[in-house]
Amino acid sequence: MKKRILIVILPVLACFALLPGAQAQSEGDLGNGNTNEGFQALFNLDPSTGVFNTGLGWVSLWNNVTDSFNTGVGAGTLFNNSGAPDNTAVGAAAMFFNTTGGDNTAVGTNALRGDPTVFNTGSSNNAFGAFALFANQTGVSNEAMGNSALSSNTVGSSNVAIGHIAMLFNTSGNFNTAVGLDAGSNLAAGSENIYIGDTAGTLDFTGAGVGDESGVIRIGSFFAGNTACFINGILANGPQTITSGTPVLTIDTTTGQLGWGGDFAGAKEVGQLQKKIEEQQASITQLKGEMQTMVAQLKEQAAQIQRVSARLEVNKPAPKVVVNKP
Repeated sequence: MKKRILIVILPVLACFALLPGAQAQSEGDLGNGNTNEGFQALFNLDPSTGVFNTGLGWVSLWNNVTDSFNTGVGAGTLFNNSGAPDNTAVGAAAMFFNTTGGDNTAVGTNALRGDPTVFNTGSSNNAFGAFALFANQTGVSNEAMGNSALSSNTVGSSNVAIGHIAMLFNTSGNFNTAVGLDAGSNLAAGSENIYIGDTAGTLDFTGAGVGDESGVIRIGSFFAGNTACFINGILANGPQTITSGTPVLTIDTTTGQLGWGGDFAGAKEVGQLQKKIEEQQASITQLKGEMQTMVAQLKEQAAQIQRVSARLEVNKPAPKVVVNKP
């Protein structure tokens, strides 16, 4: 931890070394809704263009000139902000290296601090907790809540991490959701994952580490009990079965993975078989209809033959009697 703190402090001190010498500066109401308190807070602000800014703390919002509706509370908060409105930073060095990213909220020491080597333009991010979204550069629409949550994220966007060190090592993955202590910590570039539970997405149910992955849902913890699992709605319409009576839903008791017919290959075969059965049932129904039509036609033909036969009997000439002469 001491090494990490030193890494954080050094670039900050380097920036402070470039500051001009202490100059007299008014504090308090700067006009147009701007307020400052602390050494060179809002030092470069032009109050005729930048409005409703609040800088409280050593060099807070120091580089802000024309931007509005920014709030920095704490030493070095929003120090480099120079082209972005509507940011709120609370905590020492929070959003220190942000330049043009707007609509961000950072609460906690070094929250959304950014990278000193690049322009930090990420917007619409929310970071709550020390070092939350610490390294973010261009990532947008991320939600991090917890100490060091999404701490390594640089360009990843639309991630949600809730819990101490949740998604700690994600750098470029997108659309991930991790809820729980140390949830999703093995992700680096994987996307579209959902992890719920402490260590979910970090350890599997056997205790082995989970690698970087995409499109996976993991619910539960290796350390949690396994007495029972209740998920509302699965049996709302009764057990789901196919014609043969084999359950559709299966669960691998080793990994906890849900599947169809025992495995996904079997599920495909079962689906194909059921489709064939349905097609055959449709063919049989069609044949029954055709047979009924044919039987009706045969009955009609038999009736017609019977009527013709009756007419022939009526029109047949009467038999003549031949008398033998002596």
